[in-house]
Amino acid sequence: MKKLGRVFAVAMLAANGLWAEAAELNVPPEGYVALFNGKDLAGWRGGTTENPLERLKLDPKERATKDKASLEDIQKHWRVEDGELINDGQGLYLTTNKDYADYELQLDFKISPKADSGIYLRGVPQVQIWDYTEAGGHWKLGADKGSGGLWNNPADAPGKNPTTLADKPIGEWNNFKITIVGDTVTVVLNDKTVVDQARLHNYFAKGQSLLPAGPIQLQTHGGELRWRNVFLKETPRPLPDTGKLEAGKPTGEGWERLLGGTDLSGWKYTQERWTLKDGLLVGDYAGGPKHEYIYSEKEYGDFELHAVVKMKGEGANSGVCIRTKPTDFDNVPGYQVDMGPGYWGCLWDERRDGMVAAYPKALADKLVKADDFNHYYVVARGHHIQAWLNGVKTIDVVHPRGIDKGSLAFQLCHGNKHTHLEVKDLWIREAK
Repeated sequence: MKKLGRVFAVAMLAANGLWAEAAELNVPPEGYVALFNGKDLAGWRGGTTENPLERLKLDPKERATKDKASLEDIQKHWRVEDGELINDGQGLYLTTNKDYADYELQLDFKISPKADSGIYLRGVPQVQIWDYTEAGGHWKLGADKGSGGLWNNPADAPGKNPTTLADKPIGEWNNFKITIVGDTVTVVLNDKTVVDQARLHNYFAKGQSLLPAGPIQLQTHGGELRWRNVFLKETPRPLPDTGKLEAGKPTGEGWERLLGGTDLSGWKYTQERWTLKDGLLVGDYAGGPKHEYIYSEKEYGDFELHAVVKMKGEGANSGVCIRTKPTDFDNVPGYQVDMGPGYWGCLWDERRDGMVAAYPKALADKLVKADDFNHYYVVARGHHIQAWLNGVKTIDVVHPRGIDKGSLAFQLCHGNKHTHLEVKDLWIREAK
């Protein structure tokens, strides 16, 4: 009888269309990842309406301490029940630990009467959510037009208000599909486009572009909100034409070839570690207590850089180093566009902040050509650092704590490693 009862229950769920929903809840479609796992708050911290740039200025340890303290607050006001993420309308905003650049975000939300909330993109407010009824109390602010607008845009800016009222009745589930590419946002609410390719204005720096990446935040504001099926698909930023090489040469004017001569004049190095022949720089180091670098006498600030590199050796590790401030051949503080197992595609701040922008090893392994030449294209403008590895963007970060001008360098790593490095087609174009 118990078995027959279970069969009957399953049949009733299926008949009412609820079984599929329960089975698929918080399981991402192909190509997407789930930001909410349906079980707990893993992957999230607490945040508020704060300039993401100011957060980036914090010392990494100070930032980590702040994030850890925020967890106590979100545990008070956020909970998970039956695969639903629930906020009581108070406390810090639920904020992703990871920053995201361009993406499509899908999620379901259910609002309670008089509630008011929103979704922050790259830490910037906001895609609006609120009670659209007159009883909700926000008609004077535009709630009568519905949810989905870029509410913090200027009053006359496109996207400020949704083009149509697409909300479902209060207490029912709604679905968002939000796309952001650059500063341009499209919002689809319940299969209706309510914002069509409108610019999301920078709330914190009027007239300036958004940061290239930032957190996603679920706002808390005055009433219970429920969330589920929070899925994200990142959109890679393509390699620009200036990031391509043709027959070993970049396109366009103003490029300077480095290492194109017959000697290493203009560079500081130890002769037993580094040699140049026919435009190929070769470094070899069997490891030891100190690093071995070669670095340029000239310093560079803002620029584009091409470096075609090949590395091999037991435990080999190196880096295309930019904006460095060497004191000797071992101590070379500054950025490394990194090279090595688990480090390809990452940005490391040597002797300073450490890992600035990580790139997953599993993805890097698909990009790197083992025992062959690999191409890095690097763009440094102000505190914005970008890099593409073999045509795929792996670094896109603003790091206001970084050095803004310094030498180019290449590293042979210390320790129990043997690093053999070859560099060719090294080109730079300084910003005007």
